[in-house]
Amino acid sequence: MAMRSSGGSGVLIALIIFIFLTVGSATAAILLYGQKTSANEELSREKAVRTELMRESERESVATLLQEANRQRQSLVGYLVARSDGYREFVAGMANADEESTRERFRITGQSSVVEAFNRILQENNLLNAQASESAARLQALESELSTRTQDMKDLQTSSDDRVASVHASISEYADAAQSYRADIDKTRNEYRMSLDEKTSRHRNEVADLQDEIDDLNGNQTVLAGRLNELRKVVESIRVRPKNPAELVDGRVVDVLGSSGQVFIDLGRNDRIRPGMTFRVYDDANQIQIDPTTGEYARGKASLQVIKVADSTATARVTDGASSRPVVRGDVIANAVFNPEHRFKFLVFGQFDVDGNGSSSMNEANYIKSRIIEWGGEVVEGNQLTGDLDFLVLGEVPDFVSTELIPADASPAEIDAILKRQEAYDRYDELFQQAINAQIPVLNWNRFRLLTGDGDA
Repeated sequence: MAMRSSGGSGVLIALIIFIFLTVGSATAAILLYGQKTSANEELSREKAVRTELMRESERESVATLLQEANRQRQSLVGYLVARSDGYREFVAGMANADEESTRERFRITGQSSVVEAFNRILQENNLLNAQASESAARLQALESELSTRTQDMKDLQTSSDDRVASVHASISEYADAAQSYRADIDKTRNEYRMSLDEKTSRHRNEVADLQDEIDDLNGNQTVLAGRLNELRKVVESIRVRPKNPAELVDGRVVDVLGSSGQVFIDLGRNDRIRPGMTFRVYDDANQIQIDPTTGEYARGKASLQVIKVADSTATARVTDGASSRPVVRGDVIANAVFNPEHRFKFLVFGQFDVDGNGSSSMNEANYIKSRIIEWGGEVVEGNQLTGDLDFLVLGEVPDFVSTELIPADASPAEIDAILKRQEAYDRYDELFQQAINAQIPVLNWNRFRLLTGDGDA
């Protein structure tokens, strides 16, 4: 009995223990099942979050980013945030820049990306660089041309300085003569003013007496007009000294430069030849004579103008020549003003119409004087013939004014003007007659041009 009780207690204890173990297992199972359910729910939520954060196709990229974040000792999110801020700072210059502000900052319109905008700017920059290279090449070409032009300008300046020096040298004598002439003009002007005052006073007292003489001079105008016509005919027909035409020859053509229109003459710097001087060209000395049909000296075949001077020769260009009568070697040249061994003296009197405009003036007379001086001649001042005078150059014949044309109520100035015109006419006639008597050649403007080769006569 005692053994049975002891065995039953053990079974009972074992049963109780089993029951406790079963209840504990069930409780643990329930607890574990509840934890498993919570874990599954948490896992589902994490999977949903992970799905939102990462697709399966992106797993490798995320793993790579995670490795990079680990190397930087950052979380993946922190690494991505830092990387995003870095790109924004790099692209837009601001860590918090968004797409709208970035487009506004770079003025990107439409749907273009920053790369497309950058590529477009890069293309424009390449185009501008190409244009800049082309401009640089053009600039270099222009600088080269400028250098060439600068050197040409320097050469021209040197040549110009040489020509200016030559011109200054050539006009030095003329300047001295012009200064002397100006002084004589001032002196003559002062003398004339004194004479004018004296004449004005005298004329006022003589007006009444002159009025009484007007009736006696009525016939003078017709007589003097006929005399004037005769004198004009004599002026046109008078011959120029010397009688031997060879004495007018100054030099010869020694060579012709092909078809260039230039020739060499046997006169040079030693003969006082200067650039600009002109000569008439004749076949020989016998052609320098009066044409019986026109009463004028023969025109010759051409004119020459000196353009370059050496010591004993000079180069000249042919002007107003004709192809039917070319200038050839051996032709003679003449200029009435020039003589290599003698300075001819000229008296220039009156007013001239050099430009052919129908109006004569003293300024044009001064031009003739300047040409005479330039060509080596000498101008005699005043209005008196001298014993050593070679030529008398007379201007336009002054109009004859009779004193009967003086009105009774004329002012002293009007009277003086009429008397001056009459005085000019009388002096012109007196010089002409004195030249004829002294056998001094008389030249008018046309004859002067012809005998000097100064343009067409």
